[in-house]
Amino acid sequence: MIIILARVLEEKEKDDLQEGLKKKGIRLHFLEVGKEKTIAVTEKSFPVQEWIPSHWLERIVEVDTPFQLANRAFTSSRTVIRIKDVEIGGDTLTVIAGPCAVESRDQLFRIAEVVKRTGAHILRGGAFKPRTSPYSFQGLGEEGLEILARAREEFGLPVITEATSPENAYLVAQYANIIQIGARNMQNFDLLKRVGSLGKPVLLKRGMSATIEDFLLAAEYILSLGNFQVILCERGIRGIEKMTRNTLDLTAIPLVKDLSHLPIVVDPSHGTGLREKVIPMARAAVACGADGVMVEVHTHPEEALSDGPQSLYPEQFRRLMNELEVVSILVGKELRKHREQPRAESSVATPSHPLRVAFLGEVGSFSSQVARRSFPEAEPLPCGNFREIFEKVQERIAAYGIVPLENTITGSIHHNFDLLLEFPQIFVVGERFIRVSQHLGIFPGTSRDSLRVLFAHPQGFAQCSRFLESLRGVKVMNVGNTEEAARRAAEFGEGSGCISSEEAILKYGLHIVEEEIEDNPRNFTRFIIISTSFQPSQDHDKVSCVFALENRPGSLYEALGIFARRQVNLLKLESRPQPGKPWEYLFYIDWEGNLKEECYRELLTELSAKAIFLRVLGSYHNAWKK
Repeated sequence: MIIILARVLEEKEKDDLQEGLKKKGIRLHFLEVGKEKTIAVTEKSFPVQEWIPSHWLERIVEVDTPFQLANRAFTSSRTVIRIKDVEIGGDTLTVIAGPCAVESRDQLFRIAEVVKRTGAHILRGGAFKPRTSPYSFQGLGEEGLEILARAREEFGLPVITEATSPENAYLVAQYANIIQIGARNMQNFDLLKRVGSLGKPVLLKRGMSATIEDFLLAAEYILSLGNFQVILCERGIRGIEKMTRNTLDLTAIPLVKDLSHLPIVVDPSHGTGLREKVIPMARAAVACGADGVMVEVHTHPEEALSDGPQSLYPEQFRRLMNELEVVSILVGKELRKHREQPRAESSVATPSHPLRVAFLGEVGSFSSQVARRSFPEAEPLPCGNFREIFEKVQERIAAYGIVPLENTITGSIHHNFDLLLEFPQIFVVGERFIRVSQHLGIFPGTSRDSLRVLFAHPQGFAQCSRFLESLRGVKVMNVGNTEEAARRAAEFGEGSGCISSEEAILKYGLHIVEEEIEDNPRNFTRFIIISTSFQPSQDHDKVSCVFALENRPGSLYEALGIFARRQVNLLKLESRPQPGKPWEYLFYIDWEGNLKEECYRELLTELSAKAIFLRVLGSYHNAWKK
């Protein structure tokens, strides 16, 4: 039983309660939560109102498992751990990467530079290394902690490292942002109590032979000291299989999600022990609902002093990040790569002119969701149409705009291609993908059979054409955006419904009666981020441009041959009519590369010589690179 009190009890009040209940065979365990309330936990239920005044009580939670504070019933929301600007849990996907052990300053800095540039959120590295053999490398100790702290300052990444005993836990807490408890120490209860009392975020790895209940009870030790910043980590258990280091128990992820509110990450490096298996198991972990992955990366794993065979090469880690981004979209998670966030310049965002992001519709539209994920700290600027977004960006009322460009079911949004050409001072500086899940929402009291009017954006109707064929006698009403569809249905009242996002439907108090009604579940929309502030970078790997050619045989063949001869991969090619020039066309093209390296600048020079018109629309990071 968990008793949540709406006030902080004085020590005498606690003593009186404990003394009285002790005679009944009931032992209360108190923990303080901030300065406003006290939580009491007991393994036995008792008539609380007979012992505690009702005006003291906030809530009583009856839990039928030994782990109580870790239990899902303890809180209505999932726990999200925040370290600086990194979130673990919720809708985000967090990547922890680095070497197994800190070997030297140069080694850690080389690896930290790689994982930071590739998009990792937290840097890992062991300073104390408990090893099976007493003759193996045991870590650099405090020297390793100092190197980790310097790497944090240099690269701006929070750091995580392991505490191996109650004695060194305090030392680790002085240097690390997150204290790791390794598999061998999962039931080192003195260590769990110590880190619980330190108030630092703790990543708790599952023991090699631990059950899920053992795992959650170990977390309970930390929680019982008032530290609710606990991250669980599945890292594989001992099985009969000898071809892998451990058996990675992916069943633990959805099971823990059902049982507990705590976030859970997966360590496929230790779970498999084989670098070739890390990427597929990491993908599978995210698909199962993991809140993050923890992997080992080394620039020269064949020379690593610890766990070289399971450490990824930098190129493998880059591939892992790209593949995790694709999987995260499928499961509704957001993998925020540091390198992909366009930064507002001082001329765009100042204290008197805060960072604003323009998007179509109101909060609840798919565009607003992309804006929020891309710029979580920005002020939203809703717009009534796509032209208004471009105008707000050009006038610098908004630093950035979010514009949909194409959908995997309905194809390109041609009007926005034309707007890119119409506003020459605006550039494409980034892109985002979102899985579009369309839902049928209806006004309360309306059934599917009594539905008379259905509101949706034209794209929503086009993406759900098969579903619409199943409706009879329903009037279809086009609206300007996804959020407006839900709002109009709420205003119309009984007999109305909408095709909209879950967020918008719930925003207006409608009921979701059918989920994911789009024709194809692989329904994705590509959004571009537009801005007047554009700075090409050698780190960019995608370029968008538009050109026109002479109307003669072979002109397009010659232009495309420039890319073929230089072995540059084309990602998209689409023709559009030239405004005001009947039967003349523009070619919009995306290709892999950047605008800084000499080989790509030479490509553009050669293309310009072939074209009668050429404009570079921008360069950015390819958000769907596999």
